[in-house]
Amino acid sequence: MIKYIPNALSISRIILAISLLFIPALSPLFLAVYVVAGVTDMIDGPIARKLDAVTSLGANLDGIADYTFTAIGIFTIVPALKPHPTVVIIIVAMIIVMKGTGMIVGFIRYRQLMMMHTYGAKTGAMLAFLFPLVISVTGFDVNIMAVFLGLYVFLFLTEEIIINLILPEPNRDICGLKDAIRFRREKQNE
Repeated sequence: MIKYIPNALSISRIILAISLLFIPALSPLFLAVYVVAGVTDMIDGPIARKLDAVTSLGANLDGIADYTFTAIGIFTIVPALKPHPTVVIIIVAMIIVMKGTGMIVGFIRYRQLMMMHTYGAKTGAMLAFLFPLVISVTGFDVNIMAVFLGLYVFLFLTEEIIINLILPEPNRDICGLKDAIRFRREKQNE
């Protein structure tokens, strides 16, 4: 029963994310639910590894929960922060195109959906998670912060595409491009 905890955390993140649709954006309750959902994202993977409960289902559930949380976060938080519409359109379009390209490349190469868990992706997710909290607390210009976040996301999504292009076989545990190059060399030397 204990091995189901990571999947339960991913499912709870989906439920918490959906609940954000019914709470006024950036209110104290919204931010509390948002933080709890974010914490589930931070702990489900380490718990799965510690319990030796890492599964393909769990990895896909985690990815689905991440995208649900992200999409609902964008849908609820962006209008509340009131960034310039052009900034939002460019960043969201870039994320859709880049992530979609990475997933398509992974699917074509390996015949399976590849949800990468690189350090870049983890850092990007953390920065995106912290974005509304930092803006709410500091009052930094939302447009400038969004451009910097968008540039970072562009870089790590580019890395994911390159990783999917060079890996000889699917490996969700690749931490970055350097790791992918090493893995490729090891497989070539076998």
